[in-house]
Amino acid sequence: MDWSQIATDSKSDGSLRDIYILGTSIDDWALIWNVLTASGSLAFDVDGIARTPPADVREAFALHASHSVTACYRLGKQRLNCHFFVEEEVEFDLDPKDVDGLVEAERLGQFLVELGRMTSKEVRLTAVNEREAVIARYSPISDSVIWSAVP
Repeated sequence: MDWSQIATDSKSDGSLRDIYILGTSIDDWALIWNVLTASGSLAFDVDGIARTPPADVREAFALHASHSVTACYRLGKQRLNCHFFVEEEVEFDLDPKDVDGLVEAERLGQFLVELGRMTSKEVRLTAVNEREAVIARYSPISDSVIWSAVP
């Protein structure tokens, strides 16, 4: 990985970056959720109040129907915030300023790989709310992450 190639995408411009896995099911969510909860690095909030993460991700979705629900996964310096919008799409957001060097970029890249291997699906790191403005992409076919500049 060449930090100079991706450093521009990590500059803080006031907007977040998103991680997307499209075409998911509750089973994909469950695979990811089980790993995150087992890590010990997951915080879970309901209406801004810290709670123990539920054992089953379905409970997070049920809570989301009438509450503000956020799970925050700590990955090195990075805070990856997970929202439970729809079962068909896993989404995390992160602040690019937390990806402040090669070590953090490698951590993020490895996280994309882990998500992709768990779900056997493509994983995208994008500009906020821009599913097609891909910064990095994990391909399950090549089992690798390709970093690219956002146009």
